[in-house]
Amino acid sequence: MRSVVITAAGNSTRFGENKLLLEILGKPTIVRTVEVFAKCPQIDEIIVATRKQDILYYQELFNRYELIVRVIEGGQERIESLYKGASYGDILLTHDGARPFTPVWLIDHLIQAVEEYGAAMAAVPPNATIKYAENDLIIRSSLPRATTWIAQTPQGFRREILLHSLESAIKQKYFVATDDSEIVAMHGYPVKIVPGDPINMKLTVKSDLAVATELFKQEMKKRPKEERYV
Repeated sequence: MRSVVITAAGNSTRFGENKLLLEILGKPTIVRTVEVFAKCPQIDEIIVATRKQDILYYQELFNRYELIVRVIEGGQERIESLYKGASYGDILLTHDGARPFTPVWLIDHLIQAVEEYGAAMAAVPPNATIKYAENDLIIRSSLPRATTWIAQTPQGFRREILLHSLESAIKQKYFVATDDSEIVAMHGYPVKIVPGDPINMKLTVKSDLAVATELFKQEMKKRPKEERYV
C-alpha cells in the first residue's frame, strides 16, 4: 500500500491565520492539496494529520468535497505528526498541506525512486547563487548551483526507513530538521533526488496566495476542458 501523510497541524505563524483554509479560486488550500493526490492512481490512502480540535472540521470538509481521507491527530512537532501517520502503508509519502500545485507526474516519479532506492525527495536547482554565512552575516563561501538543490515535498520512504528515523529523532528530541529527508539521511540512509517542478510552491506568506491564485488560473487554461474543475 502507498500512503501519503499530509501535515496540517501547524499554527501558520508567519501567515497570521490558518492558510490551509484560505481559498484558491473557491476551494480551501488543503482541499486543493488533497485533490492532487486523489487524482494519482498510485496513491492508495490519504492521511491528513491536524490538531485535535480541528479533526472533525477537516473530516466534514473533505466529505463535502467527496474526498476519501483519514484524518488523524498530529503532534506538537512536524516529525511527531509524521510518526503518527507512518503507521499505515508500505511506501509513505510526506507532504506539506500548503503545497497545492504538485504535478501528478512528480508523485509518480517519486514513488518509482522510492521503490528503487528506499528514500527519495523532490527538489529543484536554485535560480540564483546561494551564499553561506554565519551569525555575523559575513559571506564564507558560495555554493555552486550545479550541486545545490532546493528541497520540496512530496518526499517518500519505505515505511521501515521512515519509522526508524522518526523514532530515533523523537527519542533524542531532535525537532530542528528542516525537512523529512534530513532526518532519514542523518540515520545513514541515502536519499535520491527526483527533479521537481518550480510550480510546486509552498504558501508561506500572504503574498504567496495571490501568486498561487494566478498560477492556478494559468494551469486551468492549459488543461483539456474535461480535466478542468473549480
